[in-house]
Amino acid sequence: MSSVAGASGEVQIRYYSVSAAQSFLDAFSVQLKLQSPSSQTNSYAVDLSVETPLQSLTGRYTSGRHTVQVQARRQVDFVQKSANLSGNLNYSYSPVLEASGLALSSFSAFYAYNGSQSPTQATTVHTGGLNFGVRISDALSGSLSGSGTLFDIKAGTFSSNQTSLMASGSLNYRKSSTTASINPSFTFADGKTRWNVGLNARAALTGDLALSGYTNLSSSSPATTTADLDYDASKLLGQGTPKGKLSVGAAVTLTSPVFTVTGRVRTAPIPNLTLGGSVGYTPSTSALTYSADASGKLGPMYLSANTSLSTAPETAAAFSVSTSISAQAQPVYGSVSLGYRRQGESQSGYASGTFGYRQGSLDLGTTLALNAFSQGNLNTGTSSAAGAWQILGTADFTAAYAVLKNIDVTGSVRYEQASTASSNHLRYGAGLRYRF
Repeated sequence: MSSVAGASGEVQIRYYSVSAAQSFLDAFSVQLKLQSPSSQTNSYAVDLSVETPLQSLTGRYTSGRHTVQVQARRQVDFVQKSANLSGNLNYSYSPVLEASGLALSSFSAFYAYNGSQSPTQATTVHTGGLNFGVRISDALSGSLSGSGTLFDIKAGTFSSNQTSLMASGSLNYRKSSTTASINPSFTFADGKTRWNVGLNARAALTGDLALSGYTNLSSSSPATTTADLDYDASKLLGQGTPKGKLSVGAAVTLTSPVFTVTGRVRTAPIPNLTLGGSVGYTPSTSALTYSADASGKLGPMYLSANTSLSTAPETAAAFSVSTSISAQAQPVYGSVSLGYRRQGESQSGYASGTFGYRQGSLDLGTTLALNAFSQGNLNTGTSSAAGAWQILGTADFTAAYAVLKNIDVTGSVRYEQASTASSNHLRYGAGLRYRF
């Protein structure tokens, strides 16, 4: 890209087809992207999108070891006569650390707002907090966090205010092949105090065998304890096989009085490919859980996939599968995630992310923000059929072609969710994009 005053970016204007219930202004979509040169000490990035029902802003500014990030989003439903506004502001600082000794290792602060308004009620949520990271010694580190939330709701003559406070911390030990941590947290709300403490430890018993344990104590739920044994079995594949090619493990999890036993295996049969699988069994309920995963690199793309199947007597089996694809090297870019779950006749799925292909004068891109579900009966032995699929969200496919050095013509197809006034529909758009 060429640059203007050291910055690069793009401005895109698109005109979409509109339905009879929409106005002329509803057809326009304007987007601005701006980014400073990566070589600058002080850097910034801005992404602004404006349409009649939806406006969003994302910004970041970095100066030395200080970073400020801002996000804002406003969405209006003219049919329901409702509006949602959300935003957050984050500041982080990474100080220069001395070679050793007590030191502040990080600091961050945030504020978040979420508000919604409809003809029947209005709600607002304010949240703010601080986080400190501390290095105590070469082997010991910790953190301390605190936040507060103010929730307000008004519906007719009814109004309510609620305040909650949360404090949490961590103390971490790491030396050689031994690690340990403790993570307490406290929540103060509705005149009550709730607490939770997690403890983790891991130690290498031999060069190939490691033992780890986890315990979680809570004021609102039974204690959970897990013991895990992991063995690197790569040498079983032959002399000289590097570590990490094959590992097996077993774990026991106890949430009194129920316990679950799990066995697993993981292997890397070829470069850039890892496969794993596990089986878990809970004797008291005869529940079985099978899971498998795969991850790897194919050209410029990173891919991962997970699947699981859970079965138990008198309960419908639950099956899920998910996959993700990401790439940062031309000609492909972006990341996208897909998932599907089914239990009995109830099904759900999602698709989210941005992914594209850019080569020469052609740029193809898709942006997904879809959730789908079909409700049914979760119990076995029923004759109820799955309900009709409902798809919420948007999906946009855009093709751009460079007709001049800095100007592209674009064509778009957008899917939009149903509202109470109209059915799901496709909108078609055309526009121009100027790159600088």
